[in-house]
Amino acid sequence: MSKIPIMLKLNGNWDHYGRFRDFEVDAIVVDENASNGILISTIAEQLSIDTLDKIVEIKYIVNNNCPPMEIRNDMGVRVYMETKKENNNLGSYPLCISVRDFNMELAITNDNTSAGSSGSLNLLEIPFSPAIEEYQSEIITESTQTYIEEGQVYQDKQSVAAAMKNFSVMHKFQFRVKRSSHRSYWLICVAENCKWHFKATSINDSAMFKIRSFNRQHTCSLLDETFIQRKRTATVVGSMVVPKYCDPKTVYTPKDIQTNMLSEHGLNLSYMQAWRAKEKALQFLRGNPSDSYSKLPKYFYILEETYPGSFIKLKKAADDCFLYAFVALCTSISGWQHCRLVIVVDGTFLKSAYRGIMLTTSTMDATARSYTLDEFNERMLKIEEVDPRVKSYLYDIGYHRWSRVHATVNRTFTMTSNIAESLNAVTKEARELPIFDLLEYMRTLLERWTKEKLLKVRASTDHIHTVLDGVKRYIVCLENKKCSYGQFQLDELPCAHALAALRHKKETYENY
Repeated sequence: MSKIPIMLKLNGNWDHYGRFRDFEVDAIVVDENASNGILISTIAEQLSIDTLDKIVEIKYIVNNNCPPMEIRNDMGVRVYMETKKENNNLGSYPLCISVRDFNMELAITNDNTSAGSSGSLNLLEIPFSPAIEEYQSEIITESTQTYIEEGQVYQDKQSVAAAMKNFSVMHKFQFRVKRSSHRSYWLICVAENCKWHFKATSINDSAMFKIRSFNRQHTCSLLDETFIQRKRTATVVGSMVVPKYCDPKTVYTPKDIQTNMLSEHGLNLSYMQAWRAKEKALQFLRGNPSDSYSKLPKYFYILEETYPGSFIKLKKAADDCFLYAFVALCTSISGWQHCRLVIVVDGTFLKSAYRGIMLTTSTMDATARSYTLDEFNERMLKIEEVDPRVKSYLYDIGYHRWSRVHATVNRTFTMTSNIAESLNAVTKEARELPIFDLLEYMRTLLERWTKEKLLKVRASTDHIHTVLDGVKRYIVCLENKKCSYGQFQLDELPCAHALAALRHKKETYENY
């Protein structure tokens, strides 16, 4: 059996005269008796084409007087090989390779439809019919469907394709697309003469697809080690691990992907394959980092409408590129009015695709200190649980030397807490997010903190109020300007409980 060298022309375009232009060159060697499947697999391996996602179109030119001939099946390969034998030079009868996504048909709309203007995709309204309505309760929307059988109905072609990719990974085999259009989706095994096949078609020209035929029995050798170790697509594995990255605080490394894929699905992935799967999962979840910047104008508009009184600024460079953004929400601005004018400005490096620096301003959370004896004793018990020697050491020093509640004089206001580093610790994982997701993370963080600080007030008299701070209660006497929490008396800081009582009475703090 002789070997045939074949030149490949790729990444080119067909012109109106049937000529392949602006191409790149590669080459392969195949047996003269190779089938269509082997030819496609050899080309895909040489050109690093994922046949799970792409359709490989193969054409060649016999002479300048006839249009290009396309190889569609085994007979087409035999005709090409016989033609090639007439001139076995590498450059004779090169194969022109075109690659397209098998889902691209879904993005093409007919010229006589109401699809809208060019340059954007619009979903067409499909008339609802009783034939579609009968499947309403059975429609499958999950791409991670574990069991596939004839008669199942999926919401669209993309769902069917994603489900089959997941299915092939779980069962350790590889398929290729035999035929794909906006109405049908036909798969066969990559192994030659294997009886495995899958076919789904649309229901009454709607977007929904129904599995019409599915032979799950392979007649090829799935135990062949070289077959099992065929290249896995990062897209499939990435779609399977997307839920692991929903929370930015979750640490799920490529090594974890390798371990889980091996234990749960029997897939032995290399580290690079696992790394690519992670990148795909993050792309599915967060989108393209550059697209994140284009969302900022709309996002800032929504922020201004949602939080009236906020100060938001988006600055662009002369070439219309992003320069910086400043965001101060109204809830934070109103909070500053009741704090001393001592703030900490800190910068931390971002770890997203375009890097950058995030500057934050913060001030002391006054509730982080012990102002009552009960709080002091509670903290000392925790210290004793860690190491009793530390408690003894602090006792020997003398509580009055360092504790506010035991001090013989008012220690007034001091700021020794490294609050900037505390904030950096909270936002550590979020610094890897694209800018849009980073800003939204910071907004939800401030929103949660604001809600946690909401205090409930009950008036006992005109001047005495009971303030509920979580599970604790504090008594505020506005007339004597005292709070049982003791913060104002010891630190001379504005008291959050007293301010809550004033808001309850609809009075301003200037009167006190």
